[in-house]
Amino acid sequence: MSLPTPDTLRAAALRLPRLPSPPEANGPIAVAVSGGADSVYLLCALWADEVVRPRLHVLHFNHRVRGEASREDARFVMALCAALGVPCGLGLRAGQGAAAEADLRSARDAFFAEQRQALGYELLCTAHHLDDVVENALLRFARGAGLAGLAAPRALQGFRDGHRRWRPLIEAGLAKPALLAALRAAGIPWREDGTNGLPIASRNRIRAWLAAGGESALGAGYPEGFARSARIIGEAQEALAGWARELGCVCSAAGTMPVGALKGRPEALAQECLREFLHRHGVVDPSGPSLRPLTTAMVAGGEARSAVRGVVVCVEGGELSVRTVPPSFGPAERRLRVGFPDEECGLLAEIWEVDAALWVSLSRGDIAPTNVVYVAAPPAPLVWRGRADGDRFQPLGSPGSAKLSDLLINRKIPANLRESLPVVLCGGEILWVPGLPPAENARLTGPTKGAVRLTWDAPWVG
Repeated sequence: MSLPTPDTLRAAALRLPRLPSPPEANGPIAVAVSGGADSVYLLCALWADEVVRPRLHVLHFNHRVRGEASREDARFVMALCAALGVPCGLGLRAGQGAAAEADLRSARDAFFAEQRQALGYELLCTAHHLDDVVENALLRFARGAGLAGLAAPRALQGFRDGHRRWRPLIEAGLAKPALLAALRAAGIPWREDGTNGLPIASRNRIRAWLAAGGESALGAGYPEGFARSARIIGEAQEALAGWARELGCVCSAAGTMPVGALKGRPEALAQECLREFLHRHGVVDPSGPSLRPLTTAMVAGGEARSAVRGVVVCVEGGELSVRTVPPSFGPAERRLRVGFPDEECGLLAEIWEVDAALWVSLSRGDIAPTNVVYVAAPPAPLVWRGRADGDRFQPLGSPGSAKLSDLLINRKIPANLRESLPVVLCGGEILWVPGLPPAENARLTGPTKGAVRLTWDAPWVG
């Protein structure tokens, strides 16, 4: 894809509608640019502001998910920045091929943190727009998120390390159709990521669902309504957080939080304190049932304990604390829904495309089965439970089945963790146990678009 000449591109950028002025910040203004339509619009519209222009510094991270197409993205962004006269920093993911969205985000954030140290910027601009607000709200509502989760992504968000992320397209009230129309009218090209159209991620499926009938079901301009509601929710969350600080409900250096002042206060205030406390301990999007006994105890001035994503949270003596204890799950079977993390055991099942590059890695044994495996699409719903007496399992490559207990011992899995390993089943047969290869009967035989990726992320083992 060729760009217009620098003079033509700059003239086109000047025709884009102006964005709001950035908040005050020291250092350069970093702009995350993938090469897609959203980030190209963001960069060009920011560049059109002659006051902002000299402070811009583009950051592009190559996730190495799409092979040559990813390299073309990087070349496109570099050429775009050269035409606009904007410096550009490039980052490169260590691994390559398909990966979980959380893993890609973690690698990208690490690159941003490195650049923050090198450049000294306080403000990072990202190209989230109103459609992202809608998708986020639907995903978070389905998972039972708290106020902070439902308010994201915010137009301006502060982080504990001191930097802020500014999302001017949200602040300007822009949705995707308006961005595309403006780019086309100005003659500014962009890169297309073909994986965005594949139904392999929940966000992609929601995007396709909304495109097929969102406006007819919700009415014209529904993204603006979602954004307004998210802003109101965010304001309510900030008010509760401020009230909590006034009452002294803040985390100590030891990781505890005094909550005695919450006795007799609204339960919504106790919930905000608890979610902030859990966030400090790396626990996000906890379920309502796991929080209920804790918030009830805080408001009543009593005591309680509850397991939240494997972390035992205690309300004792007017104080919140955690005890990281490996849980024992027991024999009761629980449904494992595809696309939704199970916070009790840390399992996530996702529809996944095993492309040629990923298949080569799997064939060579580059990906250990400790936390993630890829299996053929199961013929029946997935369930999970704890270990049971008499469990037998035939791992991939094994000539026959063996006692699960013997397999775990042979793998040198510590005894104190064996009872905390979830057992994934399909049709009554064991499909996978973290730490072991998947079942022989779920073997992949080559690149597959409809495979299932199973991930285990257990807080109690770090």
